[in-house]
Formats: sequence, C-alpha cells, structure tokens
Amino acid sequence: MQGSVAKKRNRWYIYYYIGKDANGDWKRKWEGSWATKREAERALRARIDELESTFERKVDDSTVAVFLRHWLKEVCEPRLAANTVNGYRVNIEKHIIPHIGSIQLNRLQPKDLQKLYDDLADDGLSGTSVRYVHNNLHRALQYAVKTQVLGKNAADFVEPPKIKGFEASPLTPEQVKTLLRSCSETEIYLPVLLAVTLGLRRGEALGLQWDCVDIDAKTVTITHSASFRQGGIELSTTKTKNSRRTLLMPDILHDALESAHSKQEDAARFLGAAYNPLRLVCCRYDGKPMTSGVLQHQFHDVLEAATLPTIRFHDLRHTNATLMLRNAVPAKIVSSMLGHSSIGITLDTYSHVITEMQEGAIGVMDGLLKGIS
Repeated sequence: MQGSVAKKRNRWYIYYYIGKDANGDWKRKWEGSWATKREAERALRARIDELESTFERKVDDSTVAVFLRHWLKEVCEPRLAANTVNGYRVNIEKHIIPHIGSIQLNRLQPKDLQKLYDDLADDGLSGTSVRYVHNNLHRALQYAVKTQVLGKNAADFVEPPKIKGFEASPLTPEQVKTLLRSCSETEIYLPVLLAVTLGLRRGEALGLQWDCVDIDAKTVTITHSASFRQGGIELSTTKTKNSRRTLLMPDILHDALESAHSKQEDAARFLGAAYNPLRLVCCRYDGKPMTSGVLQHQFHDVLEAATLPTIRFHDLRHTNATLMLRNAVPAKIVSSMLGHSSIGITLDTYSHVITEMQEGAIGVMDGLLKGIS
C-alpha cells in the first residue's frame, strides 16, 4: 500500500490509497495536518499498517483472528440479533483467538481445532459451551468456503464434544408461590412474573415495552429482546418468526401490569425529562433499563432469602413449560407460547414431562380394554 506526505502552507498532510472505485481507478484519501514531517510520516505509516492488516487486503495470509473479527463485523452484525452477535463475540475474543488466533487462516488444520476443544475442556469449559464454540467456528469457516477464501471447512473434520442431556430445574407450584411472595415488593417482581406466567426469556422480559402491552385486551406481544454490553441496552427484533408472538395474560399478571403502569406514569410525570423515555415495562424507579446483571443479582438474593433452590432465571421459563404440560396443556400450544421454532424442540426439551403424561393415556386404554382377558 502506497502513500506520501505533502507540505501546504507550513503544515504537513498525508495521502494514501484506500482501494479502487467502480471504474477500477485507485481512490486517494487525504488527512492532516501535522506540524512536522516526522509526525506526518508516523501517521501515514500507522494508516497504511491499519489498512494492510484488514482481512480484505491480506486474504491470502490473514490470521484466524483477523478473519473472525472481519466476519463478525461485516457478516454477523448487519444480519443477526444483537444477543447472537454478542454470544459470537464472547466466543471469538475469549475462547478462540487466545488459542488459535495467530494461525494463518489458510493453514488452519482440523488438529488445531481439536486441540482448541481439548484445551477449552481442560480449562473447565462445559461440553455445551465447547459445542457452541465449535458451531461458531463452523459457521464462520463455512462463510470463508462459500466466498472461496478457503477450499474446505476444517471444522467438518473434527468431532465436537457430546452434550449431556438437558436437565431443567423447574420449581414446584408451592415453590413458585413462595418465590412470587418473596419478590412481590422488589423491582424484579415483574420480570419474574413474566417468566413464570408466560415463559418469557430474560431478554424478552427486560426488553418488553408498554407499546406491546394491551391491558384492556389482556395481551402481551413479544417483538423485541434486550441485550446489554458496556453498560448500554440494545433492543433488537426477536431471533425467529416464531419468537414474535402474542400471549394472553393471566389475571395475576394483568393486575400487576396495571398497577405498575399507573405507578410508572406517576413517576414519569414527577421526574419529567429525567424519566427514561424507552417506556420499558421492567425498569428501575426512573424508567432506566434493568440490566441482566441487576436482575440476576437480585434474583439470587431472593432465592437465598426464601430458602429456595439455587436456579437460573431461565429455569423459570422451564418451570412455566413443565407446569403447563403436567396440567394437560397440549404440547403444540406450549410450543407456540414459548416461541419455539418447531414443536420438535419442545418435545425434545421436555421429553421427561411428556413421558410422565403418558400415564394418563395408558389409563384410558386400560379402561377401554378392561374385561377382554
């Protein structure tokens, strides 16, 4: 990559080439100004190094780190939900680059990936988390194959770790009542109630806005999910078409939302411009977002104070599904309410509950055929 410095009116400027236009002509970019030629030359060298280190300009000898960061920024960020991108970013920066980031992309071998997975497992990462890393790498490398940067996907030749069968930790009906009583006077009551009664994911509960709540019709429409990074909130559309859904609310949720809306309207009038304008249902006293960290911390404290089992907030969603299935709500309805992309996911995730439900079916058959033998 070429460039140069030039002096104009006792100041030094730099220019360098940043690529070709539609006609194939080189595009020149000017920057300035600096007091001395040395300062300008130093700045020029930095610009050229930055350009030459990008994936597009050094495809043939790009490292895994450069490629993955390029893929995340140029391919994932414009197309995927923020939570998905953030998950990929954690995998890339925390788990992948520290181990294999310096390897040239076109020299990456299956043995490098196998060693990566083994090292991550030795570091204490669960089989499920290592599998996520594998899926992340496979998707990124498949893009490189599709764009003819690579001839083959090294992840195709590696056996990812097996994932242990999923075991949810749902609460019993009595434990749910204890939990709701214990947090009824706290600011996490609404997200807990939304998870228990409607099976909302954490991001869906924290991203719910009043525009999506119809108190008169007693419905809640899920269209967005909240993600948090570097202290800020980002509301992105839900991951799949099935995740966008309208749910009827039970009376306990209706009453809680009606009361919360009234209190928040009073707070907004009192604080005026100081009240956060996002109109989030689950928020702090001044309307500011309730972060996932705040929710998790307070949720843990409530569980401990109420001597309830130590569970994840996500287990409230599993509690909702388990209670519905055990009380004869059809699996198709449960799947739709949870926003699963197919009923197969629901049946696989809650196979243990489905097996329990067969007892009733067997009893029906016994009654119908009684007396034959």
